[in-house]
Amino acid sequence: MKKTTVITIAALAASSTFAMADFEADYIGLTGAGTVNINNTGSGGFVDQDFAAGALEFAYTNSMADGGERGAGQFASGSFTTFCIELQNVLGGARVYDVTNISDGPNPSPGAGGPAYDAADQAEVHAVIAAAIRLGWINGDLSIASATNHQLAGIQGQIWAVVLDNSVVTGNGQVGIEMGNLQAEIAMDPTAGVAGLRAMLNADSQDQLFIVPLPTAAFAGLLTLGGLAGFSRIRRR
Repeated sequence: MKKTTVITIAALAASSTFAMADFEADYIGLTGAGTVNINNTGSGGFVDQDFAAGALEFAYTNSMADGGERGAGQFASGSFTTFCIELQNVLGGARVYDVTNISDGPNPSPGAGGPAYDAADQAEVHAVIAAAIRLGWINGDLSIASATNHQLAGIQGQIWAVVLDNSVVTGNGQVGIEMGNLQAEIAMDPTAGVAGLRAMLNADSQDQLFIVPLPTAAFAGLLTLGGLAGFSRIRRR
């Protein structure tokens, strides 16, 4: 029996004041297979094209030795895998990213593909990532678990679908099938959240998701309110 614990949005609120330092990282490459079509011309936008989709790999630069916020899990090592939350091109070379709430994106705002994000977009991204974790495709630190390349592309496509309001987002071929599988899992728990899920923003390159550890104070506060059991959902498969 597989057991996955997902901290809900109520618990995440306790960590909203956690101070997170900027850090510097370099884009390495994309892991995934297939494309996703994004079309917002029906709502007055200008985007109608296919985008390569998948998980993106970054490497920390030497500036991390100066005490930047690495996060937890895979983010504590030299490189990490993540997913993007906007359509701006991802650029190589060392760039400084600001770690903040997803609702603070994209940078620049509004960015290609739609308006600035809000609390509803943030909650929807949480639900997407939580569903992918429950399916066993990725781990709680966004690293790849059992996901195929098409499933990685499906995760990316579904993230675009929820943040790019008023856009029609369609996975091509097998990617579309995996997006459908992910949507079905999201429907099982549309309010689920992921502990420490934030955004890493840079005005000159593509914004990404990032995981930071919940502060000790957050857990202490939850225990005061009656324990983690009141704010977590445990799913068994």
